[in-house]
Amino acid sequence: MKYRKEKLERLARVAHLYYEENKTQGEIADILRVSRPLVSRMLNEARSIGIVEIRVRSLTSEPEPLSELLCQTYGLRSGIVVPDEESEDVTHYAMAQRLLTYINEQNPAVVGIGWGTVIGLAAKRLEGTQVPSLSIQTICPLLGNSNVLSRQYHSDEHVRMFAEACGAQPVFLHAPVYTASEADANMFRETAQYQAVVDQWKKLDLAVAEIHDDSIVQRTGYCGQEKAVGYAAGYGVDTEGKTVSLSHTVMRIPLDMLKRCRRIIGICTADTSVQALQSVLRAGLITDVLAPESVAQQLVRKTQ
Repeated sequence: MKYRKEKLERLARVAHLYYEENKTQGEIADILRVSRPLVSRMLNEARSIGIVEIRVRSLTSEPEPLSELLCQTYGLRSGIVVPDEESEDVTHYAMAQRLLTYINEQNPAVVGIGWGTVIGLAAKRLEGTQVPSLSIQTICPLLGNSNVLSRQYHSDEHVRMFAEACGAQPVFLHAPVYTASEADANMFRETAQYQAVVDQWKKLDLAVAEIHDDSIVQRTGYCGQEKAVGYAAGYGVDTEGKTVSLSHTVMRIPLDMLKRCRRIIGICTADTSVQALQSVLRAGLITDVLAPESVAQQLVRKTQ
C-alpha cells in the first residue's frame, strides 16, 4: 500500500509522542483531538509499515522475560505483564481476568481493594457468579469513595461485588476519599464502621490498588500538590518516590499498615504514565505489579 506524505507524517508523530515522549494513548488522543481507539490503530499501523521497530535487548547472555526484568530492577515479588490487545478496553478486560487469577493464587484471608478501571472490571466479571474456591474471608476498602458517578471509582461497591461472589464478609468504610477538613475526617474516624475497617487493615494479607497519574486523580475529585506525579491507595508520590502532602484530608489506610501487608499489587492501565508507575515503584508502595506490555516496555527502556 502506498501512503501519502501527510499520513506518514501523522503516523510518525503519533509514534514519536508514544515511544519517545512517553505520552499515553489518552494524552495523544487529546493532543490530536481524535479517539483513543484511533490512536491505538495508528500505533499498530506505524509498527506494521516499519515506522516503529521494537527490539528487545537482553541484559545478559540469555534473553529474559519482561516480567523478570521488572522484578530484578525494582525488587518486585512478581511482575505480571499482559499483552496489548486490539483496543485498550480489551486489554483491560484481559488484565481484570489475570487479576482474579492472581488473587486466587495468593490464597488470602483478608483483602483490601481500591478503585479504578481494572478493579472495576474484575468486580463486574464476578458479579452474579459464585467462586467459593477463593479463600477470602473478609474484604474491605483501602480508601474512601470518590465523587465520580461511575461505580468503578467506589471502593465500597467493589467490596460488595467481590464479597457476594466469594461468599466473604464485606466491611464497608462509608466515607468519601477526601474531606474538606481534619474535623470532618475525625468525625468519620470516630465511627464504629471506621474502626471495623481499621481492624481489617491490621490483618491484611493482600492489598489491590490501581496506579494513577494527575489526570485520573483530578477527575475523581482529590488533587495533590504539583510535585505529586503518581498515586496509589490514596498516597501521592513525587519523582523520587517520596510521599507528599495532599491538598485534602484523605480517608485511606495508614501507610504503616499498608506496608505491613504481605502482598500489595499495583495495577497499571493503558493510560498510566511511566512516570506515575516509576514513582510508585520507587516509593516501595507495592510488592507486585500488573501492567500492559506496552507500559512495561516503556518502563524498562527508561531504566536501561
